[in-house]
Amino acid sequence: MKKRLLTSIASAVMLTSIAVPVVNEIVIDNISSQKVMAADYQADFLKKTAKQATKVAKKYGVYPSVMIAQAIVESGWGQSGLAVNANNLFGMKADNNWPGASYASKTREETKSGKSYYINGKFKKYNSLEESFEDNGQRLREGVSWQPLRYQGAWLENANTYAAATKALTGTYATANNYNTALNSRIVAHNLYKYDPIISNVTKTYIVDKSGSTYNWPTDPSVAQVINSVNQGEKVTVIKTITFNDGSSRMYIDGKGWIDGSYLGKSTSKNKSPITQAPKGATKVSKNLMHNAYIYNKEGKRVKGKIFKVNGKEGFKLIDTYGTQTIKGKTYYRVGESEYIAAGNVDGTLRFLKHNSYVYNQYSKRNSNLKKRKGTQVATYGNAVKINGKRYYRVGIHQYIKKSNFM
Repeated sequence: MKKRLLTSIASAVMLTSIAVPVVNEIVIDNISSQKVMAADYQADFLKKTAKQATKVAKKYGVYPSVMIAQAIVESGWGQSGLAVNANNLFGMKADNNWPGASYASKTREETKSGKSYYINGKFKKYNSLEESFEDNGQRLREGVSWQPLRYQGAWLENANTYAAATKALTGTYATANNYNTALNSRIVAHNLYKYDPIISNVTKTYIVDKSGSTYNWPTDPSVAQVINSVNQGEKVTVIKTITFNDGSSRMYIDGKGWIDGSYLGKSTSKNKSPITQAPKGATKVSKNLMHNAYIYNKEGKRVKGKIFKVNGKEGFKLIDTYGTQTIKGKTYYRVGESEYIAAGNVDGTLRFLKHNSYVYNQYSKRNSNLKKRKGTQVATYGNAVKINGKRYYRVGIHQYIKKSNFM
């Protein structure tokens, strides 16, 4: 609503107190409509970018969540002039070797001390958002001409979490010294990690199902180089597995290199007895457990002596789930025969902040560079936990916000 109209209404309010609620309703309606509009274009942006990020990230062996967060931060949810006029979501600059069209724009840079300065830059102009994602994926994997391994810390084989990847991009991909916190906050707020693959460092032995080549990277074969091979019937040891959302996987064979998981048969390793047994005939989907979770039966009653606990060092635990079930109006993930855990421990529960809030680590130490604004919707995991006498909701890997700051 225009300022002039609000001023006129305010003048009328002075004549009679009965008009006060009308003014409040108008202001609230205006704020609500702005929030709805923002939510709409953000949802549309996520829908368009998630598909591209998932595809490109798998091709180049990086985190989809990080690419989406980069697009949000670099392009202002696709609203920047560079994004609108050049389909450039990542602030990719055009050097003399760039064969395509370019677009001139003013951009902010930052010194090592955190001081801002502005330059006029020449940026790449793409024909589509797909081209922008493809170019960024290639840059993350292949680096720059003078430093090919510049972003290797963000690769899936080197970063076990998205947080490790964003930290590796701080000071390398972007000059901002809080680049990782900016990316992490978007990833947590919008559950972007749900697009990420599951990474396991458990060592297992396999019998090769069919002969094939092994590669130097866990990427698409068109990106990687052949470095070795395996033969059908050969016994191999896998020391790292990357499982993507579509169910496919890439495995690192010790002493051989990376191979598509379809080339290997079932593991011959003897695993420890699981905390719960998989239901017969159910489709398994691996999920990240973000909060310790009690196990419940089909009536919603807690099963005595059974609980899933997150890994203290990594801040999460990889678990197998078998679909969802609604019990007494609440959503659960099925984890075994007649055994369930609350979905909020995996997917999170969205809550609004009533105050501007800092984010704390597991020792209640405040991260002054990571803040959440009043009115922001944040995903929280499980029930509030007590840290040094105060109650917090978990909002990410080793990230917490005081419970009292939520509505």
